[in-house]
Formats: sequence, structure tokens, C-alpha cells
Amino acid sequence: MATQTLLFAAIGLLAGFSSGCFGIGGGTIIVPALILLCGVPFHVAVGTSLALIIPISLAGTATSWKLSTVDWRIVTACAITGMVGAILGSLFIQKIPELFARRAFAVFLLYAAWRLWTK
Repeated sequence: MATQTLLFAAIGLLAGFSSGCFGIGGGTIIVPALILLCGVPFHVAVGTSLALIIPISLAGTATSWKLSTVDWRIVTACAITGMVGAILGSLFIQKIPELFARRAFAVFLLYAAWRLWTK
């Protein structure tokens, strides 16, 4: 039990660090780590990741705000539609079998990595 708690803490630290550096952490770090290292089912990993985004994002946002690196105009424009999209996406993914959802997520990560590498 203590070993698993330490593993969860390490995942949180890595997700927080990645969030602070790159604006990522939830889906790209937490979901794969929970599935591959902890054996958490995909849908539970996604839901857990969404819950973890709140405290991680608040800490990163507060720091970025102090550094004057938050564009509140963009935040305002994206926040409401982002929340609607999260609700729709959370409902949608529950209807997708785990194997297909995992594979679609992997393809998305590979595509995103390729686009970042070649841009």
C-alpha cells in the first residue's frame, strides 16, 4: 500500500512539473502512468486525471499569474466552451469500449508528438 501511494505521489509530481513547464500533465502524463504503472482501467484513469487537473492547474495558474504569463482574454473565451466540451467528452468516452479508447488516445498522442516535432 505504501509503495502504491509513493507511486501515485511520483505521478503527481511528474504531472505537476510537466504542467508547469509545458501546460500539460493530465491526459498526457497521468492517464498513461495510471494505466501502465498502476493497472488502473482506462475510464477510471481518465476520470481521475480530470479530478487531478483542478489542483494541479490552480497551482500552475497562480504561479503563471504572478509571472504575468496568463492571457485572461483567451481564458475567458475558452473556459465556458471548454467546460461544455469536457462534459460532452466525458459522456461520450464512457460509451467507447476501453480497448478502442486506449488506442485512440495513443494515436492522438503520437499525432500530437509528430506535429510538435515537425512544426
